Amino acid sequence: YEITYGDWSSDVCSSDLDRARLTRMKPAADRRMIGIEELDALDLTIWLGRGSDAASHLGCNQSTISRRSNQCLEVFDLRLHRDAEGWPRIRQHDLLQLERQVHQLHRLREGRHLRIDASLLAAPLLQGATPHGWIAGSLNQLGWQRPIRLLEERILDAWITAMGQELSEASSSVLLCIPLLITPLQLACTADHPLLHQGALTLNDLVGLPRLAPRQGLYTRTEQLLGPWREQHRPLTLDTSPRRRSGLVEGPMPNEVLQYATRFSLAHQRRLQPLPLELGVATELTLVMSRDIADQAAMVQLVETLQERAQMAALADLGVQGRN
Repeated sequence: YEITYGDWSSDVCSSDLDRARLTRMKPAADRRMIGIEELDALDLTIWLGRGSDAASHLGCNQSTISRRSNQCLEVFDLRLHRDAEGWPRIRQHDLLQLERQVHQLHRLREGRHLRIDASLLAAPLLQGATPHGWIAGSLNQLGWQRPIRLLEERILDAWITAMGQELSEASSSVLLCIPLLITPLQLACTADHPLLHQGALTLNDLVGLPRLAPRQGLYTRTEQLLGPWREQHRPLTLDTSPRRRSGLVEGPMPNEVLQYATRFSLAHQRRLQPLPLELGVATELTLVMSRDIADQAAMVQLVETLQERAQMAALADLGVQGRN
């Protein structure tokens, strides 16, 4: 393994570096070794958003996570900062990326501590039983830009997205998309909503009602399919970022609020009921991973497990079409 990939516990595999990069590195005597624990602490904090969540996954306390993260940052002369939504970020660093790639290969070879996350509507595929060898994130990710970046940076190993977003040309060259299932997009509400018992509805019946949805621009393809109707609602922004971790919406949520769902997701959200209305828009749940690890045994097993779950949902008549 070390002959092929170098010493994965060090902070550099010198065969992968050119002279310019080597001259920017600290002298060997001044550099500390970076181990799996240190990089795990940093990357899980970036992925999950909080050191306390990373500590829970790694079975230690938050102060240990902070110390290990800082040790990793010091090796690469980096600083952790938070973006506008409160997510931890660091600047791109070539040597750190080499470390992450080798650490990912180590996780795959060991078949444990692999990292998977999902968007809100795709979460039921993982709820209740995370595949063996995997740890799951919050399972309420919104949008696709951030998960794509985490995959490309090797912080995340796999991600399940809804809404069928198309990757950019640059991302599609390094990431592989595997369709799992297709299910109709629906509007849902609580059982005491006044519209629920009025019989068949039209879109005109919903004009002016508050609608809980991701902020505009996160799912452009689905927004275009829904058309101008989506603009005729009082918007409540669904927000699952660390900035709004205490609640899913900006401000109080009235009882008559409408939410997006699918028959598949509603089977796991008993407090919500589907409105008697067809939107005419389907959403596709897709597994995304790096192309260069798709043939690893752990990834092949993950695909088979998720495809089996999708087929079981289809057989259970949850408004799902399995994809092979």
